[in-house]
Amino acid sequence: MTVREIRADDRDRLREIQQAVLSDPSPSVLAAALDGPLFGLVAEDSGAVVGYLLAVIGETRTYVPELAVAADTQRRGHGSALLAAAIDRLRERSVRTVRLTTRADDPAARAFYEQQGFESVERIPDHYDDADGVVYERRIDG
Repeated sequence: MTVREIRADDRDRLREIQQAVLSDPSPSVLAAALDGPLFGLVAEDSGAVVGYLLAVIGETRTYVPELAVAADTQRRGHGSALLAAAIDRLRERSVRTVRLTTRADDPAARAFYEQQGFESVERIPDHYDDADGVVYERRIDG
């Protein structure tokens, strides 16, 4: 498995993953990573794109609006590899905090982020159309 920066020719595959895996996909966020200012990484396995991470990078804080891995390749370390690669790159840019939001009613996602060193810092009522959101944060050591 490899992790690399997002490219324009990833568009169709990332849309497929986004639509199939995320309960509240945001095509505009994906477009911003492919065409504009957002940072993005993809995970490849045997040459095929199997997941991606998108980030809005600030001076010292970064927000990850989407992390998605194709359903048939989940639980194989792709999400962990994407987060680790992103954190390494963010550390190089002197980012100190990474934040993300996940559904309060998704115990698997919550457990995943907690295993990755994120802590729950806020609950947002009605953040999603049909669920509350939970904001997670992880400090990055220099």
